[in-house]
Parts: sequence; structure tokens; C-alpha cells
Amino acid sequence: MTLELNKVAAQVEEMGRVLAERWRRHNKALPAAQALLHLYAHDQEELCRIAASEAGQRLRCASPSDEPLDAALAAPAMPAQATLIAADGSQIYPDRHGPVFYYAINVGSIVFRHGSGQAPTASTDPHLFYTEDKVYPGGDPVSSDLVNVERSVAEMRTLTELILAESGGEPPCLGLADGSLLLWIERAALPTDRQTDLFAAYLACLGRLRAERSAVAGFVSRPHSAEVVALLWLRHLDEEDRRQAASLSDTPFRGLTDRALFRFLQPGERSALFARGAAVNERYRTEGHRIWFFYLNTGTDIARVEIPEWLASRPEALGLVHAAVVDQCLFNNGYPYILTRADEQAVIQGEERETLEAMLARAMIRNGLDLPELSRKAQQKQVARWRRR
Repeated sequence: MTLELNKVAAQVEEMGRVLAERWRRHNKALPAAQALLHLYAHDQEELCRIAASEAGQRLRCASPSDEPLDAALAAPAMPAQATLIAADGSQIYPDRHGPVFYYAINVGSIVFRHGSGQAPTASTDPHLFYTEDKVYPGGDPVSSDLVNVERSVAEMRTLTELILAESGGEPPCLGLADGSLLLWIERAALPTDRQTDLFAAYLACLGRLRAERSAVAGFVSRPHSAEVVALLWLRHLDEEDRRQAASLSDTPFRGLTDRALFRFLQPGERSALFARGAAVNERYRTEGHRIWFFYLNTGTDIARVEIPEWLASRPEALGLVHAAVVDQCLFNNGYPYILTRADEQAVIQGEERETLEAMLARAMIRNGLDLPELSRKAQQKQVARWRRR
């Protein structure tokens, strides 16, 4: 054992004290935050103005819809039949100490025909990336950040193709992604041209779905954002204090999340609709894909469900998202069944990676190359770990 637990015992005890104090602080702040939610429940015009202000953008405040902020809306009835689709991805990150410098992305998907009695259709779409323009974009080795973004784009591309293949008639169709519909790109970690290409490809998928009036949503389990909490905090300040506000870190609401704020929702109920903060949503808005969200009691937890604006404005489509996500969570411990199944298809096991790299080694030998080997560092790590076992 290299982690000597006796040496961290005091830190563990201190961690327990810190967590307990944080829990007490949050429980003390929560009633005040919920009181503001009720107080400003119908103050949408002023709240939208605050969210669009410099301070609102700095704190990434959400913007409310015309629904009361403290709404708790029951799920509509699930259609007798509906086609539900999910896609999720997994990856092998590039390893400069491995036998070959490459990376892999595997997207798993499932088509579930609710109410039909048919077995779900599952599939995978694996791809290897090894050409110089992929593993050395811009001349530098590919980063894990870039692989993550490429995986997200591949997931949305697969989801889009499957949705469009099933949409356009009856029964209604919904595609579900695991996580936010916002494509998070670390600008410092990606070459500018690659960032531009990937973002354009992602928005093109959303554009195709909008053109066909197809339904897509993102499911965020255990969200940690505080976009509504931040909005309420700014609203209760006077104008001068609001202009000076930099973050929630020096306020009684420090660490309080929207997930806690909407804990009053009953199983199956959703909150009002909100738009993601302008600071993270501007490019999507200009392209007509502003991302909206609501919080949902899945039966075991509070999750966030995200939808594009062209879906949020259609009550029947919004109702389908609400009903379908609730139905999927009911028989899968609070998490959509189709996302669990898509993940099962996508995940790359350690044994599968070893088999893949053995196949790569044989292919290199057949093409006249020497047997590839691990770096000395990787070799010695393997020896040391084998001795320890």
C-alpha cells in the first residue's frame, strides 16, 4: 500500500468538520434564497435586465422566462408511443509513453421505441485517429482537452443522424445527450482553426435539428451551477452594490447551488424555464440556438435538463422532453435508462484497449516496422507495479 492511511487520518477528520460546517451554512442560507425566489417570482422584466447587465454577465446569471420563478410544474402524460434516442461517447487518450501515439473515440447509441414492445436497437461507432494532422494539430501533440471536444462533437453528430432518421411523423421522437448542450472549449488548449471547425460542426448539427423541428435535450446529473442563485442575490442588492458585485464567494450564498434552491420540487415536477447566462450563451444565441434549462426532480435527485430555444418555445415539444425524461428516470433509479444503455455501448474496457494495441503492433510488423515498445518510463512503471502485486 502506497497511500498510508494513518498519515491522512487527521486530514480526513478535518475534512469531515469542514463538510459539516459547509452543510450547516448552506442549510442556513437556503431559506433566505428560497424566500427571494418567491419574492421575485413575477419580476421577470427586472430580472432579465439584471441578468443582461455587466454584473449579471460577470456572475453568469440565468435569465427567466415568463413562467413564475417558483413554479413547480407536474409532468404531462407520456405519449403511448415515442421514439427515444441517446448517444454517449468514450475515448482512449493519447499516451506519449505508449507503443503508438494515437487516440480513439467510441460513440455508443440506442434507439428505444417506447410502447412498441420492440427491443431497443443499440450500436457503436468507433474511430481511430493517427494521421499527423490529427495527432499533431498545429504542430503540437494533441491534448486531452481536444479529444474531449472532438468526442462531444462526435456524440452530437451521431445523435443528430439518428434523430433525423426517426423524425418527421408519428410517434414523436426525442434525442437525449449526457451533459450540457453547451460545447465547452478551453481556448488555451485548442488550436484556433481546430476550435473554429469543431464549434461550426456542432452548431451545424443543431441547425439541422432546428430545420426539421426535431427534439433534442441534454441531461445534467447533479449540477453544480448557481445561475439562478446569483440572479436572486443581485436582485436583492441596491444598484451601487450590484455594480460592485464580483462573485458569490463573499456572500451568505457562497457555495449554494441551484440544485439546492429547487429542492422543494416533488418527484416528476420541473421548475420554470431559464436561459443560460449570456457569458456562456452568446454565440449560441447569435446562431439561433440559445440554450434554456429547467430543474427536474427525477425521483431521487434534482437534475438540470437543457433544451435549445427553438424547442423551449414549443409547448408540445417541451412537454415531450419533460414527460420522457421523467418516465426514463422512474425505472432507472433517477437517471435516464437510455443514457445508461448508451454508456454501456460506448465504454472502452482496459482489456479492449490492450487487444487494440496488440492489433496495432501486428499491423505495424506486417508493414515492415519494428515491434513497437513502451517508453522506458512506462516499462519501469509496469515492472515496479508487477513487483508490488
